[in-house]
Amino acid sequence: MSALQTCGHRGPPPSAAAKPELLRVIREEQKKYETEEGVNKATWQKTVKNNQQSLFQRLDFRSKEISKIAADITQAVSLSQGIERKKVIQHIRGMYKVDLSASRHWQELSQQLTHDRAVWYDPTYYPTSWQLDPTEGPNRERRRLQRCYLTIPNKYLLRDRQRPEGMVRPPLSYLFEDKTHSSFSSTVKDKAASESIRVNRRCISVAPSRETAGELLLGKCGMYFVEDNASDTVESLSPQGELEPASFSWTYEEIKEVHKRWWQLRDNAVEIFLTNGRTLLLALDSTKVRDDVYHSILTNDLPNLLEYGNITALTNLWYTGQITNFEYLTHLNKHAGRSFNDLMQYPVFPFILADYVSETLDLGDPSVYRNLSKPIAVQYKEKEDRYVDTYKYLEEEFRKGAREDDPLPPVQPYHYGSHYSNSGTVLHFLVRMPPFTRMFLAYQDQSFDIPDRTFHSMNTTWRLSSFESMTDVKELVPEFFYLPEFLVNREGFDFGVRQNGERVNHVNLPPWARNDPRLFVLIHRQALESDHVSQNICQWVDLVFGYKQKGKASVQAINVFHPATYFGMDVSAVEDPVQRRALETMIKTYGQTPRQLFQAAHVSRPGPRLSLEGELPAAVGLLVQFAFRETREPVREAPHPSPLSWIKGLKWGEYVGSPSAPVPVVCFSQPHGERLGSLQALPTRAICGLSQNFCLLVTYSKEQGVRSMNSTDIQWSAILSWGYADNILRLKSKQSEPPVNFIQSSPQYQVTSCAWVPDSCQLFTGSRCGVITAYANRMAGSAPSEIEMESQVHLYGHTEEVTSLFVCKPYSILISVSRDGTCVIWDLNRLCYVQTLAGHKSPVTAVSASETTGDIATVCDSAGGGSDLRLWTVNGDLVGHVHCREVICSVAFSNQPEGVSINVIAGGLENGTVRLWSTWDLKPVREITFPKSNKPIVSLTFSCDGHHLYTANSEGTVIAWCRKDQQRLKQPMFCSFLSSYAAG
Repeated sequence: MSALQTCGHRGPPPSAAAKPELLRVIREEQKKYETEEGVNKATWQKTVKNNQQSLFQRLDFRSKEISKIAADITQAVSLSQGIERKKVIQHIRGMYKVDLSASRHWQELSQQLTHDRAVWYDPTYYPTSWQLDPTEGPNRERRRLQRCYLTIPNKYLLRDRQRPEGMVRPPLSYLFEDKTHSSFSSTVKDKAASESIRVNRRCISVAPSRETAGELLLGKCGMYFVEDNASDTVESLSPQGELEPASFSWTYEEIKEVHKRWWQLRDNAVEIFLTNGRTLLLALDSTKVRDDVYHSILTNDLPNLLEYGNITALTNLWYTGQITNFEYLTHLNKHAGRSFNDLMQYPVFPFILADYVSETLDLGDPSVYRNLSKPIAVQYKEKEDRYVDTYKYLEEEFRKGAREDDPLPPVQPYHYGSHYSNSGTVLHFLVRMPPFTRMFLAYQDQSFDIPDRTFHSMNTTWRLSSFESMTDVKELVPEFFYLPEFLVNREGFDFGVRQNGERVNHVNLPPWARNDPRLFVLIHRQALESDHVSQNICQWVDLVFGYKQKGKASVQAINVFHPATYFGMDVSAVEDPVQRRALETMIKTYGQTPRQLFQAAHVSRPGPRLSLEGELPAAVGLLVQFAFRETREPVREAPHPSPLSWIKGLKWGEYVGSPSAPVPVVCFSQPHGERLGSLQALPTRAICGLSQNFCLLVTYSKEQGVRSMNSTDIQWSAILSWGYADNILRLKSKQSEPPVNFIQSSPQYQVTSCAWVPDSCQLFTGSRCGVITAYANRMAGSAPSEIEMESQVHLYGHTEEVTSLFVCKPYSILISVSRDGTCVIWDLNRLCYVQTLAGHKSPVTAVSASETTGDIATVCDSAGGGSDLRLWTVNGDLVGHVHCREVICSVAFSNQPEGVSINVIAGGLENGTVRLWSTWDLKPVREITFPKSNKPIVSLTFSCDGHHLYTANSEGTVIAWCRKDQQRLKQPMFCSFLSSYAAG
């Protein structure tokens, strides 16, 4: 109170009684103070809030300003880092590309300069083994072999064929170590990165020896498959010291066919056929994905795509005799999804003969053939009951249902627990032929089969398949009809000794083959084309591709196989992991039944084979033959000698000059006043006569021989001429215009010969110094010559002037001859050396190759006068040689389908005579003479249908022969291009 009084507050003492008035005053003052305090507090709070808001706004502005500055700085730094990083990546990529380019160039250099005709040849490091080349020829025949480094250990080889311990390394191999797969993958990726990719799908590339996972890319200009990583499953090293690439690319122009395929009984794959003879089988995730990819491929511009005929048209071609039995079965296999890329779906061919013990063979005797109406396992009546009983037992078990102690569900009944075609069957037959040898060892847990069970005898194999074994029900593979090399133990593998003490080496052939694999294959091919087989092969087609494949008809035909071999088994629907794994194993090992092609009985070809008025060579292709269907008349067989005295029923064929055909007569004669350099038969049925130093360049609207053969098929043509003083090769594509300069060659590469490959636009030139140059070209309408050179590769193998170049496109080989006496085979696809045909005692003066077999004929002068004619296989094996007393100036092969004809080598002699030799044994067949001319025949060729033979002599006269009974047929148009054509 004293304190209050000191402050001037006079209040009542505490002991005083409160006065009402005073209390009211106090309350009013209190209320006044509280009101003032509230106002002041609100004012202060508002001021604080305003100040706070202003501060926050300033802080937010500063924060944003700082953030923007920081972002700008970060962006600038990131951009700067990105630029620097990009520079580093580009630098590294550039270095890597340079490294890859250098590696590839070194590989090419090593490839070109280390073979046995090159300067760096070292026999210690050069490959001496051969494996099957996957390149397909006519009718899908894979006849060619390619060099390889065999990686199979010595323990699998005979003692005298074993190699020094340690793997043989190719020259300069240290440059390519650990780069093989990555270089190919990087090269493919680099190509793909240069164009926009429209489709990207996961897939598996299926090959006989491996399955490679990766990505399938569809770009604007081509397709690419890039592997995920290097595969461990490889067979052998190529001569370049690199593994077969798992990544690859191809342009749309290279695509010839695209087919939907099964893989492991799932409808999810696509197979692509390329113009160079290679095929690719790609398995995708599902049917839908596959269909999307399939349609995406077809939406591109595919200039070489074949419109593959339907089954009805195909059967009609066979029924009318326009294609052979072999061709027909080949196409049926393709339609049914059989692929060389999948051993479980390898093409299947029938056992044909049943006689493998006789010294002689009569192809007209039905008793020498198997019963084509029955499966191979029931060729004898007494075996049928055993398989029928098996089926009935399994049928009863299936009706009973699953047993509690059996983890697997009941299996539908079947006659055979094994299949006529699976990976085991294919490897069993091809075990002597790399790369199948390595696959066989992997299949057999790194060991060969028991010697007595190894494929060692045709007769034993027939007996086991047809009668003696309940589990061995093998049919054949296509190689039995065109590839004798697989019957020979070329590499010296040690297959062991049989129980009778006989070592398993080459396959024991029937006596009628005279222990000659080539002769066996030739006779076997004729047996396939015999009249008996032609009339009855339809019944085998019913079993394998037709209505007896499934259903009640298959039960009645004793032709039911394990359910795991038929399409439609859905493994993904099986929930039990044990059952699913078991089914997957069955599918991968049991074999797969082909796609069913016919729902009713197949038509039978009536009577003997019909003649072919205008029949085309096998190399031309199915669709060309369809375009040239003609009315056929039955052949009236005339007496003629058999090419082999112990084989009856062989067919010579209907080409001009055939012993079974009427005598050839002259149907055309025209002088030209100057010597022609060559005669060339075109698939347009025209014959071109070219002056010396002329080469015909031609491209077709589709791949050669695909469409109907008439003048509209030629898309572009020109005459290439050389031999000028300025060393320029000139091109003339229009008659009204002068030739234009095309290639300038240097004096040391002075051109002496040329050859052209139509579908790939490759030009090869031989030079005076012995170097061959391969030019890759492309059509370019803007260029004066309408064609542009893209790149060039030099091929080294000769030491003197290259005198002649011959292209055999069906088998993708180039043959070159030189004054140094060498004759060299080159690979058109890889542009590399293959081998030299050795043994000529003088320079080769004439060379030719067969379009149907790839066989090669060479001629050289004989020391005692005259000429020596040699016949080689496409793989360089000498078939035989014959001496001709007259000088052979030129050679050519007839080109009729194998099996229905025995083709001949036509030799133009110095006395104006044409002599024909059999391609089977080089025995003389016929001589064709023209009394009015005895001048040397410098060039000759058969027309594409084989019914005309054109010759040109040294005076420039062109003479044509035809069969006497075909004089009324329309003759091929003859076009001559003389030296004056290139003058202006």
